[in-house]
Amino acid sequence: MTTSCHRQSGGYTLLEILLAIGLVAILLGISVPLITGAFGSSDSEQASEAMAKTATAARASALENGEAKRVALTDRGLVSDIESIPEAKLPDGWKLQVRRMTDQKFRRPTKNETWEFNGAGICEPLSFLLSDGLESVTLTFDPLTAQILRDE
Repeated sequence: MTTSCHRQSGGYTLLEILLAIGLVAILLGISVPLITGAFGSSDSEQASEAMAKTATAARASALENGEAKRVALTDRGLVSDIESIPEAKLPDGWKLQVRRMTDQKFRRPTKNETWEFNGAGICEPLSFLLSDGLESVTLTFDPLTAQILRDE
């Protein structure tokens, strides 16, 4: 009768466990920044979206009623006293500058300056410069559709 000594392994070795933990840590280190970057949008993207939403709503309101609608320009964003037109407030620290067709360069909005959408939904083709000192974005709007033509 021969007896053999069989060793039964009921688990993993310490080396295997450490290797698995190391691989998981590497994968998390790579994927977490990619995932959070994909779901979070920057301040400039949020501000651009808010400006586009305000312009689109002002145009739609003008078309619906056949009456001119105005949006006030301030250095903090676009403001409307009409409920159906959302305000476009810039994030803290951001400033708005405007350039009309007759302007040579961007400037701060003047007191009581507005952006008008006539009863046919046509507006003056404005460009806006949004900046916080470190980052800036230029938005140019189409006078017929109130959509952003260029986002630089």
